[in-house]
Amino acid sequence: MKKIFFLLIATFLFAQNIETYLYSVNVDYREYDSNGAYLDGESNSFGDLNGIGVKYHNAYANIKYYIKGEYAYGSTTYDGQTWSGTPLTLKKNNAWILNIQAALAPRRSPLYIGVGYRGWDRGYSDYPGDYDEYYYWPYMSFGYSYVFKINKLFVLPEIEYQYAINPKLDAKIGSGATLDLGTTTGYKAELKFGYVYNNLLITCFYRYQFWHISPSQPAVITLNGSQVTIYEPESYTRNQYLGIGVLFKF
Repeated sequence: MKKIFFLLIATFLFAQNIETYLYSVNVDYREYDSNGAYLDGESNSFGDLNGIGVKYHNAYANIKYYIKGEYAYGSTTYDGQTWSGTPLTLKKNNAWILNIQAALAPRRSPLYIGVGYRGWDRGYSDYPGDYDEYYYWPYMSFGYSYVFKINKLFVLPEIEYQYAINPKLDAKIGSGATLDLGTTTGYKAELKFGYVYNNLLITCFYRYQFWHISPSQPAVITLNGSQVTIYEPESYTRNQYLGIGVLFKF
């Protein structure tokens, strides 16, 4: 019985296969000043920012690996203030989040190591003082993923630690500037369910993605003919994902 169990897992998860999925992101991003007071943030509801993902699994000798890419596009709601301190709430369109990742592990080990790239464009509104910001960084990841099987149902919990390498922010305001962000770390917790149907695995998942960005170094830009110093404050991202997909074996 144990041999059958491992054979089924290998068939769908360690052999050559590809998973495609659709998902929606609930964004929760907040910035704070040096005293811990809330400055501004962005949020939305499920259905406002939606994406597609592709994940390729394979194994070579005693190594299993995967490569995946995700892209979500939509809108968020900004909650903050103007430069003069007047409270401001507005909708930001053309926001998107990109994530590319590759990871590998010994065939029978639940532990893995990976590398990835994350990009987030906050989008923009029609408000005259609004401007676009793009956050991006490569990162290292270390995770734990396991598989439980109950008849035709698979349960796959996963946790992952992420450490950004040389994180940046392109602030598209005035003359523009690229800010060097402070130490940036994250973690992911995901719970996926899969149901076997012929040679397919029908999947659905919930994911929680956290990022903490330390304050950036200051930069000087030219704005309306004047020299202005800007910086990126400390921030926390707590995004939630809901998705559904299909895994094909070939």
